Amino acid sequence: MAINGWLSFLVMKKKKWNLDGADWNIKYWHDLRKEPRSFFSSQSGGGSVMAWAAFDFNGQVRWAFLDGRQNSPKYIETLENHLMPFAENIGGRNREYQHDNAPTHTSSAAKNYLNSKNATVLEWPSISPDLNPIENVWGIMSRKGFENGGQFYSVNALKTSIEIAWYNLEPEILQTLIMSI
Repeated sequence: MAINGWLSFLVMKKKKWNLDGADWNIKYWHDLRKEPRSFFSSQSGGGSVMAWAAFDFNGQVRWAFLDGRQNSPKYIETLENHLMPFAENIGGRNREYQHDNAPTHTSSAAKNYLNSKNATVLEWPSISPDLNPIENVWGIMSRKGFENGGQFYSVNALKTSIEIAWYNLEPEILQTLIMSI
């Protein structure tokens, strides 16, 4: 579907968020004129949250927190409960869906499900760099959620921070990322 001359893509992906900081938070920069901040480090990671999200030019889906190891049936359930209602609400026909080549995405069950919904999936080369625009969104959200080296002491606090960052994304950022495809 064309939007202002652009083909409409819906990008989706899951992300793991850790209580003790963003993945890139191993080192940090600080102003030498100020006291350095101290951070705690949890044994075995201390806890994490797995979440799934998707967006297109017109907005983003309702956030989904995932439980346990993901497989094809769980992925299909996520698509059914989160992606399809979103796509139907915004006119989900003639849209190209983009996800990577994770085994849960490329399983015959997932392919059959997407085919049954008349969903066209953008071809994605094997062993390719992850160029999904949602990676930029994860970075924006991580910088907001873990601002100033922030860390979380509970999974619920981390979930709340993630949701706040997700629902406060500026539509222009998402539109620019979609147009970059």
